[in-house]
Amino acid sequence: MYRGRGRTTSGGRPFYRGGYSDQSSNPDYGMSEGRGRRSPNMSPWSGSRHSNHENAAVYRPRMPLPVGTGLQGQNDTLETQGTSDALSHCSSSMGLNRSVEGEKIELSLVEETESCAVSLLHHDLSHNVNISGSVDKSEPSQERNPPQSSSGIDDSNQVECQAVIEHFDICLPKIGTPVMLKPSLLVKNREKRNEIKRSAEGQIGNVLRPGMVLLKKYLSLADQVKIVRACRALGLGSGGFYQPGYRDGAKLHLKMMCLGKNWDPETGNYGDLRPIDRAVPPGIPREFFQLVEKVIKDSHSLVQLKTKASHVEHILPSMKPNICIVNFYSASGRLGLHQDKDESPESLHKGLPVISFSIGDAAEFLYGDQREVDKAEKVELESGDVLVFGGSSRLIFHGVTAIKQKTAPGSLLEETNLRPGRLNLTFREY
Repeated sequence: MYRGRGRTTSGGRPFYRGGYSDQSSNPDYGMSEGRGRRSPNMSPWSGSRHSNHENAAVYRPRMPLPVGTGLQGQNDTLETQGTSDALSHCSSSMGLNRSVEGEKIELSLVEETESCAVSLLHHDLSHNVNISGSVDKSEPSQERNPPQSSSGIDDSNQVECQAVIEHFDICLPKIGTPVMLKPSLLVKNREKRNEIKRSAEGQIGNVLRPGMVLLKKYLSLADQVKIVRACRALGLGSGGFYQPGYRDGAKLHLKMMCLGKNWDPETGNYGDLRPIDRAVPPGIPREFFQLVEKVIKDSHSLVQLKTKASHVEHILPSMKPNICIVNFYSASGRLGLHQDKDESPESLHKGLPVISFSIGDAAEFLYGDQREVDKAEKVELESGDVLVFGGSSRLIFHGVTAIKQKTAPGSLLEETNLRPGRLNLTFREY
């Protein structure tokens, strides 16, 4: 209230702006004349000495707080309890004497006290908030969240479950230090005589039916060794041998590997990836192409010799393979009667042949026009034999009923350590 328009307090004394009239006689009730000056015994919030705030320091910041404190605004009220001792220590360090009541605190000291309180506030919040803007190691950050895909969706929720393929080695592991024995002179001379005999008399073969040719002992021992080693190396890599099966849990009694394109026994479709593990099929080795080309040429010669046909291409067409399905039959392996009819309609319409290589133990092979075992014909496929069926015989039913154990050539086993069973390669053009 202005002077001249005074009013009395509850004690009957007149009150004027700037203080009580008996301020000098009773300093406990006095307020200093300067703005912002107050008695130490008065509450910093209400100005009343009857309020007890000594154990709770209340602070209203008058300056913008640093970014990152988490406060909503610079004028928000922040109450911190238990810091009165720290504030008292800060005040005593600046020469303030709390024992002298009524001492006038200069404005500069008040601002320094506020600055000290701000520093204490920052110290109290430093273990939760980093004022400098860096991330505290004790708190998780957005940068440590699981990585997201380009679509913004957590990849961890979209991981496809893929089957784990166990590698299968078609060759037995060698125990101890391998000892390489050179073939005897007698064995070398025998193989040389056999090759000369086959060249002079022509390949020992037979036309089983129109478009179906069997070439007996066609693959030399050296070729068989190369094929086994190449298939072993490919079979142990990505897209190598695995045991195919169906969704109902049934498994085929063999190990399979596809070269060039993958064939899925579940759907009967060809593709560039193997669905079970998304593996890319290995390519067909160049040496395999050369052998297939030679087989077709010799098969044409045999057909022309046996049938006296002038256009052997009409009986057994030529083909350039881009698919090779490699199967390994164990001693108990077998394959029911079926047709190879998953190639393209154009390939099937032309009757492009399937060429089959047999290596290892001999197999009982059935073939016929119907899916009936009793009506099927039987032939034995030995190691080194090549079977070709195309033209009118392209869609015959065929299968393997049994593997004849311990019938593989001993020299082949010595060179490759091939497991007991039959290695079969079938080439086709999609």
